Amino acid sequence: MAKKNNQKHSGRRFALGMLIYAVVFLGIVGLGLAWFWGFIDAYEQSRPHIAINAYMNQLTKEHIVDESADVLAMADLNLQSEEACREIMLEALTEEITYARKASACTEDKQVYVLRSGKQVVGSFEIITGEEDKYGFKPWVFNGENFDLSFLMGNKTVQMTVPEGYYVYVNGVALDDSYLVSQQIEQFSELEDYYEAYDLPVFVLNTYEAGPFLNRDFEMEARDSQGNPFVYDESYDKYQLIHNCSAKEEQMLYDFVEEFLDVYVIFAGCANDDRYTNYGRAMKYVVPDGDLAVRMQRALDGLVYAKSKGDTVAGIEVHHYVKLADDAYMADVTYQVDTHGQQGIVRTTTNTRLLIVRQDNQLLVESMMGY
Repeated sequence: MAKKNNQKHSGRRFALGMLIYAVVFLGIVGLGLAWFWGFIDAYEQSRPHIAINAYMNQLTKEHIVDESADVLAMADLNLQSEEACREIMLEALTEEITYARKASACTEDKQVYVLRSGKQVVGSFEIITGEEDKYGFKPWVFNGENFDLSFLMGNKTVQMTVPEGYYVYVNGVALDDSYLVSQQIEQFSELEDYYEAYDLPVFVLNTYEAGPFLNRDFEMEARDSQGNPFVYDESYDKYQLIHNCSAKEEQMLYDFVEEFLDVYVIFAGCANDDRYTNYGRAMKYVVPDGDLAVRMQRALDGLVYAKSKGDTVAGIEVHHYVKLADDAYMADVTYQVDTHGQQGIVRTTTNTRLLIVRQDNQLLVESMMGY
């Protein structure tokens, strides 16, 4: 009986010993595996592709746009909204974002990768080695990024020059004086000899500059004060762009010019061989002792040779008016005259500038200068 009890106790001790051995063995194996997997993980972290994949997996096109504030700062957001700019930036990133190692910028502890959307470079990012871990490895960690979408700034700035009183619009938005970059003021040198007694108005050219803009079609146009489209041609007669007479004044001047030219043409052609009568009628429209009056007086003797069967005004075109003073105007006129002679009708065209003044509430011509 005692022998059986001893055998039973021995079996229990053996089983307990084996259990303890197994636990110790499994513990050692577990610790070994934990060390091994920690070693493997540390080794993997020391390889660049882990940090690269982690960065690329979280990179989005929206993030690139969000971090490209420098491009938005360059754009003229008054004429191209931030929302429109973001849309353009996203459209530029429609192709897959890829990366490529930039060997020239890499060192033992730093690697730089260029980011592309299709073939277009859009930025870069950098990874560096961190602190050495317990296994002796240095893990690669993200160290920074930058994005460059400046290639979208294709239209740096645009300019347009218009005469004063005209307006420049970009995509339907009128440019204010903050866009005015230069102002060119020209004197009316051609008229100074004719109208020395008056302070002639000046011709002003305003140059506006807008932008820069992100790539996208935009419309830049000039308009007049009524909002009508206007194309400025530098070869155009600039005086026609000065509108300092009211519509009422222009109509009044046109009626006067028409009446004056009718009697002046009759005087110049010595119609009916009656130069003095014609002179008297014409002088009702001329300033006494003025420049034109003096020249008409001197021409009287010569008009005896200027007889015709009849001169008539065939057409009058008043190009423009310039108000020189409260009661003085310049009218730029082209008129045509049909002269009836032995060879039939001969038409002549004359360009002239009339100085018209108001005296005693009546309009009169002071001078008449052909050009």
